[in-house]
Amino acid sequence: MKDMKFTHWVWVVLGLQVLVLLGWAGYHETVRQLAPTVRLKVMPVDPRDILRGDYMTLSYEISRPDKSLAVPADLGGDVFVVLKPSGGHHVIEEVLVNEPSPEDTRIWVRAKAWGAGDNPRLEYGIERFFVPEGHGTPEFTTIEVEASVSGTHHLYIRRVWLDGNVFP
Repeated sequence: MKDMKFTHWVWVVLGLQVLVLLGWAGYHETVRQLAPTVRLKVMPVDPRDILRGDYMTLSYEISRPDKSLAVPADLGGDVFVVLKPSGGHHVIEEVLVNEPSPEDTRIWVRAKAWGAGDNPRLEYGIERFFVPEGHGTPEFTTIEVEASVSGTHHLYIRRVWLDGNVFP
């Protein structure tokens, strides 16, 4: 009898773990498919690294705010980046230290900021793209990313465009 209770609880715990993992994966997939999207220009970075395998490091134009923007002088930690469409892509409209109000209808995303002065950097959590197994690291001239903006204002890579074509 005691052994049956233990076995029962083991199955309950395993079942809960499976449900949590499936829920977590389902949430992220839903965001990628249904959330509003932005299209971002990617700056070239050497995509080949023998130690990392089929892996690309992405650096975005929105990772380096334009010097004409009023970027807070002492960056460090979380900032909020307002994006606006410009020529088929989204660019930085404004970098805020405080989270925009719920009434603000502009597209904004969370970023980690570091650096100060003339060379601030912003990271969005989408700086790595793992190439699907068997495709190898592609050769390309231009690269762009279509990213979904989640309800919590985080970016998720939805599609990668190489030379105008969806990859892979």
